[in-house]
Amino acid sequence: MTIAPAVLLTVLLAGLPACSAPAPDADARPTRTAQDPNRPNLVFVLTDDLSMNLLKYLPAVRQMQREGTTFSRYFATDSLCCPSRVSIFSGRYPHSTGIYRNVGDDGGYLTFKARGLERDTMAADLQKAGYRTAMMGKYLNQYQPGTPRRPRPVPPGWNEWAVAGYGYNGFDYNLNQTGQVVHHGTGPGDYITDVLSGLGQDFIRRAAAENQPFMLEIAPFMPHAPYIPAPRHANEFAGLKAPRTRAYGATTRNAPSWLKRYRLTARDRAGMDRDFRLRAQAVQAVDEMVAALRQQLEATGTAGNTYLVFSSDNGYHMGEHALTSGKTTAFDTDIRVPFVVVGPDVPAGQTVNALASNIDVRPTFGALAGARVPAHVEGQNLAPLWRGGSSRRQFVLVEHHGPVTNRKDPDYPLPAGGNPPDYEAMRGKDWLYVLYRGGEQEYYDMTRDPHQLNNIAGSVSKKRLRRLKAVLRRAEACSGGASCARAQRAGR
Repeated sequence: MTIAPAVLLTVLLAGLPACSAPAPDADARPTRTAQDPNRPNLVFVLTDDLSMNLLKYLPAVRQMQREGTTFSRYFATDSLCCPSRVSIFSGRYPHSTGIYRNVGDDGGYLTFKARGLERDTMAADLQKAGYRTAMMGKYLNQYQPGTPRRPRPVPPGWNEWAVAGYGYNGFDYNLNQTGQVVHHGTGPGDYITDVLSGLGQDFIRRAAAENQPFMLEIAPFMPHAPYIPAPRHANEFAGLKAPRTRAYGATTRNAPSWLKRYRLTARDRAGMDRDFRLRAQAVQAVDEMVAALRQQLEATGTAGNTYLVFSSDNGYHMGEHALTSGKTTAFDTDIRVPFVVVGPDVPAGQTVNALASNIDVRPTFGALAGARVPAHVEGQNLAPLWRGGSSRRQFVLVEHHGPVTNRKDPDYPLPAGGNPPDYEAMRGKDWLYVLYRGGEQEYYDMTRDPHQLNNIAGSVSKKRLRRLKAVLRRAEACSGGASCARAQRAGR
């Protein structure tokens, strides 16, 4: 699927100021090139709240799966936007960054900036390695682009910048374009996903023309609530309903106390069916963006030397475990997200079943680019796994501070959407262990219970539970790559 020519022309010719860095010195000669196989280009498409059950409605991403490799066990460190995105940028767990929420002293952009974390990201690594870097779309919760008279400066590590604050409505937003704040209204050419797509294609074109290796992160706001599709997609998928899996409307046996009270009503079900259809519509423009970016890579001759990754910051539940729309739980609906990669040495049609986490993006991109990755980064390079290697990782760590109580938080949950308290969790290949503040525990054996509907912690031996708790405590205290790798090699 591709962007309609009229829409693309509107985006590219909308009179927007170029999202470009200062012109290079005329006498300078790049030490790296966009065609250097030792310095491949990197394009990262990071969606917002995209659940695994939406992949079937993304033909361009499914084409990526046929031509590349899919990680089937890729998880977020927290099923909440800001801490997940900080883990991606930093390659570190929430317990190391201190970012657990979207707002407040333990989360959000303001805390991220105050803690000096802007200077410690994958963008900084790649820029130091000679890459031109660009960030477009959604950055972190609480970020605001500033005003035309007082634009917010571009954060360290990024050469180019096209970032909005509140872009969830699709229209009527401000975009900080490398230090210049531009307002986009409600016209057909203002839909935010299309604008980002046009700017991303332009960045690739210019970087390739100047023969400089590049890294582009393009992060659309869709399909985050309120699930606003492009007008051209508003009539698609008539009659589509939220998937009725075995977990849909099901109560969890031996559920933790926070989960016990929920039941779905007929009104809940009707509302989620409407919203799931909107979500499927909203990702159509995202899919067109993926196709358009790939076409631009082909047109500039850089496709053969570029890794393109598609992922999401967290998943989303809609009816599973008798919860209405939301996230923040440790269930797979919320923590398991897509990770699909195509690139120069990526096998076609391959599925990697090894455990992976979003803290792995920074070290993976750094390794591919030949950049220096600091020792305090806690993730692992994923490239050896698509090249046939193996992993000794026994679990990935999930950390959450809850419940979410700030009504200004765009992820403030619906009354029946679920809002768990603090927890730490370990997700193994076929099991999940959760420890809540206050001592409640969950354990799910997914060889027998793939939908995580029967908490068997009460029937697990005390010795084994003590072992699980001890392993979890070591993992949540790990610091740095070597320490966290050792912690995750521990058996259960």
